[in-house]
Amino acid sequence: MTRAPRPPVWPRCGRGAGPDDPVGCRGRAVPRPGGGPRACLAHLDGAGRAAYLAGLRPGARVDHRGTTFADDLLDALLGALYDEASGRAVVGHAAFEEALFRTGARFTGAVFPDGACFDGATFLGRADFNDAAFGDETSFRKASFLDHAWFHDARFTGHAGFGEARFRRDAGFSRARFPAGAGFARAAFHDSAHFSAARLAGEVCFREADFHGDCYFGATVFHDGVTFRGAAFRTAPALGPLACRGTLDLSWTRFLGTTTLEAAAGFVDCRKSSWASGAALRLRYATVDLVDVIAEQALSVTAHPRAFLSGADGCRPFEEVVASGDPGVRVRSLSGSDAANLALNDLDLSSCLFGGALHLDRLGLEGCCVFARTPVRRLPLLPVRRWAPRQVLAEEHHWRAARGSRGWTPAPEGVGVRPPAALASTYRQLRTSLENGRNHPGAGDFHYGEMEMRRHSGERTDGRRTLLLLYWAVSGYALRVGRTLLWLLATTLATVAAVALWGLPPEPPRAATAAAPPARTQQERTRQERGPAGGRLETSVRTVLGAVGLRSGTPELTLAGTCVDGTFRLVAPVLLGLTAVAVRNRVRR
Repeated sequence: MTRAPRPPVWPRCGRGAGPDDPVGCRGRAVPRPGGGPRACLAHLDGAGRAAYLAGLRPGARVDHRGTTFADDLLDALLGALYDEASGRAVVGHAAFEEALFRTGARFTGAVFPDGACFDGATFLGRADFNDAAFGDETSFRKASFLDHAWFHDARFTGHAGFGEARFRRDAGFSRARFPAGAGFARAAFHDSAHFSAARLAGEVCFREADFHGDCYFGATVFHDGVTFRGAAFRTAPALGPLACRGTLDLSWTRFLGTTTLEAAAGFVDCRKSSWASGAALRLRYATVDLVDVIAEQALSVTAHPRAFLSGADGCRPFEEVVASGDPGVRVRSLSGSDAANLALNDLDLSSCLFGGALHLDRLGLEGCCVFARTPVRRLPLLPVRRWAPRQVLAEEHHWRAARGSRGWTPAPEGVGVRPPAALASTYRQLRTSLENGRNHPGAGDFHYGEMEMRRHSGERTDGRRTLLLLYWAVSGYALRVGRTLLWLLATTLATVAAVALWGLPPEPPRAATAAAPPARTQQERTRQERGPAGGRLETSVRTVLGAVGLRSGTPELTLAGTCVDGTFRLVAPVLLGLTAVAVRNRVRR
């Protein structure tokens, strides 16, 4: 059973009503000058229409809701509202809800000082609003444009609403001005959408909009932010370059085709966005959030090195809309994202959160990606730093600050502190990523971070924590050359002293009466001249050098000396090997 159409809320024409169509013509009935039957503008007879149009003046309010415009009816209406002084048709508040424009709707250059309402209107032919001016709130909600819809150079002083509008062919808003905001929520663009060089301020919403064709946002400026939350870009090979002073919201947005997005923005929100094909984000000035991003193909995020539209007219104002200062790009978080197809290039990762990210070992870290650094604190009365300079994760900062360590950055409000075991896993995967990119110095820093987190993670069974503590204290996990050399020097000096004190047998006492026979060798004469202490020290040094292979042969030692010598022969090669490994790890490229 077919439901009968609901009659409109305005007084309708009713022409053609019958049993099959109890509503009839839905056009708003206009009063006839001098009385007579009321009818919509389309169904007025010739005399009644001429009288109605003759009574209009520029700036008059018009109400033709539900009216069907065919042939030259719209041209006649706009002609009656034409202002000779300005050379434009001046329409007071215009009400065209659910109107039907069978042929082209030519509103070129028209002025609507009190706004206009085209909610639910249908444009079968071309809709031309080029250079039109709308002085108050304007609404095209649920309007259907079956042919080209052109709003090039249009100016909307009040809020412009295009929510749930349908654009079957090209939609053109190039160089349009929206100083009070615009709404395109759930709008459908079945062909190209042109917003090049448009200027939009206030709240701009493309929430759940559907872009089937190409999108042109070149030199588009959003003065106060824009949201594309939940929108779908089916075939949009290029977006931008655009500028956005506030937030460029791409959360829950779906990119189904290969896309290159260029934007200079304050904040880019890509949470839970999905990228079905290869995509590239080239950004400036932005902080980007990549939480729960799904990239089925390669997705790269790059800090663009040069100003967008360099050399073009208006380039400087285009950049100044966003901000001044550092044009670099910072990543807030990768939590929950699958990094297998993600590549980061020349980004600031000093405050990035990696908790919950997957396949970080396959994350591409290209160019100069900057991580956080250890705090600069020096030990009292010593010319050495409390923390060795190295790259660290922001989450290690949070963990150490939570333990009360001074100089480390605490976690922001609402951000949990990850335990050392989880941080060790993150360090391990990022180290693999850096090694795959041949960034061995950076990989060394992350190896150090991994071992530090393992040391603090409570691995106490079978002595592993003790071994890690010794590994850290002796060589800094085979990464601290100075620490290993100091231990080697200290061990050598201690061995020399131990051998000199307890390792050599005591020399026989000299005869008190007769002079000693002349020494048979130069070595014995030198030893006699230096005395017992000098001879023992020289013998100890020779013994230690022999232990490391620099001299052959060792003198007779006591039991204690033999133990000291054997221990040094075990320790010295280990320290030398750790020194060599540390040097290699620091200079490897």
